[in-house]
Amino acid sequence: MWKDRKLVFATDLSSWQGLEQPDDELFQTVEDDEPILETIKLPDRDYPLRTVYGVIDTDTVLQVGESLENDEEFLATLFKGFLFILLVMILLGGPIGWFLTQRNLRGVQEVTRTATEIAKGSLDRRVPVSASGDELDYLAQAFNTMLDRIQNLIYGMREMTDNLAHDLRSPVARIRASAEMALNSGFSNTDWTTLANDTTEECDRLLTMINTTLDIAEAESGAAKLKISQVDLVDLVADACDLFQTVAEDKQLSLVSDLPPTCRIQGDLQRLQRVVANLLDNAVKYTPAGGKITVSLVDDEASVHLSISDTGVGISMQELPKIFQRFYRCDWSRSEFGNGLGLSLALAFVRAHGGGIAVDSTPGKGSTFTLKLTRPSYAG
Repeated sequence: MWKDRKLVFATDLSSWQGLEQPDDELFQTVEDDEPILETIKLPDRDYPLRTVYGVIDTDTVLQVGESLENDEEFLATLFKGFLFILLVMILLGGPIGWFLTQRNLRGVQEVTRTATEIAKGSLDRRVPVSASGDELDYLAQAFNTMLDRIQNLIYGMREMTDNLAHDLRSPVARIRASAEMALNSGFSNTDWTTLANDTTEECDRLLTMINTTLDIAEAESGAAKLKISQVDLVDLVADACDLFQTVAEDKQLSLVSDLPPTCRIQGDLQRLQRVVANLLDNAVKYTPAGGKITVSLVDDEASVHLSISDTGVGISMQELPKIFQRFYRCDWSRSEFGNGLGLSLALAFVRAHGGGIAVDSTPGKGSTFTLKLTRPSYAG
């Protein structure tokens, strides 16, 4: 304790040899302001001293101090512990980090390896998917889904190309044979007229096949520009039934319809006409004499259901998934005139309107094709 800047009382200072009297400037500062905290380094001690000066009475300053030995030892111990933990983390974290990195990279390497093998032609290769459920598994699943889609597209293109080449070969061969006959024999004017008619007919068939293929591709790609207008499906279906009534009667078929008074939707009139015509044409074509074709239309406000049922030859379960593929023809249909594009075109046009076509068939008993158009896409 200092009074008038003189030491008047002190505890045992034998352990604090070298502690000097505060200078006048320090006393002046303490007397004028708040208490002062000071750290003092004594020459004979390893650890510094922390003191605080404060005024407790007039011209009386109290100095209280304590050694920082415990604090310094605690910080030293803490620092050593930190170094130890850091060393352990480096020693253990390195191998663990390497292992986890290799484990994660293994999935990326599998994707890379699979992509490389696919680029070499192995389209059936897929990325293995583990049961961990991490992000790499989701990536692998998405990658495999994409590969399935690409493989289906490639196989579909190959099949379409093969079928197109097969279907184009026959009319081209007939045109060439007719031309060769004309060159090797003396044709009369009547023969030349017949040849020209046959050639024109074959060319029309080729053009129809090509244009239909292009229409399907355009509709499936979403590039088709629909001419949307209000369409009364009742009138459309009734006109189609009238058109096929004569053909049905010639085959001794019964063609009946069950239609509501009206059913209006928004759609492309010409494309919907082609859809109904293709479905009716198939029903008439593959229903034997004495059979029956029933056309029904149900409007439940949210959607429209058009069903065309027949008592024809039916379709087997094995062939049902394939009937909407381009150029696909069932074995029993190859004897009939056609190119295998009618159902593909119908489905593509219906999907362009936001709908779909369902099929229910029993071999030997008949088939039912149900066209569904939902109104949210084209509200009437």
